[in-house]
Amino acid sequence: MKKIILNLIMLLVSIPAFACPELSGNFECTSESGPITSFSISKGYEKGQVIYQINGTKLIADGVPVTRSKGDGFPTTYTTSCEGQNLRARMQTHVSSAICPSLPLAVDSITIFTPVGNQIEMDDVTILLCPDKAPMNIRHKYTCTKK
Repeated sequence: MKKIILNLIMLLVSIPAFACPELSGNFECTSESGPITSFSISKGYEKGQVIYQINGTKLIADGVPVTRSKGDGFPTTYTTSCEGQNLRARMQTHVSSAICPSLPLAVDSITIFTPVGNQIEMDDVTILLCPDKAPMNIRHKYTCTKK
């Protein structure tokens, strides 16, 4: 009986890892609505959790918000999770900007990474909030090809 319970626990703990997409490599991305960009991504495991490195930033795909200092005085909160075969990465921060000269500009960005064959489709929605102006919504859809 103990063996069955242990096997069930191991199976339940490993299910989230199987739900995360296999994303790795260096990619060049193009978009009709935005600039050309590139990024690197890798997937690994640490202490039973799925870890992604995106351009050197370590993201734990457990859905738990993690706040880090960027060195500019504004903390950044990352929330990363796997949803089916998609990776969802959210970044919330403040930045100094000419858009909002008297106050820091709040940035809330969600990017969905979806593997499609040898490519990654990236859907990025960013909301910029300045207390004395209407919110700005920016959306870019990228098709990223492995270099």
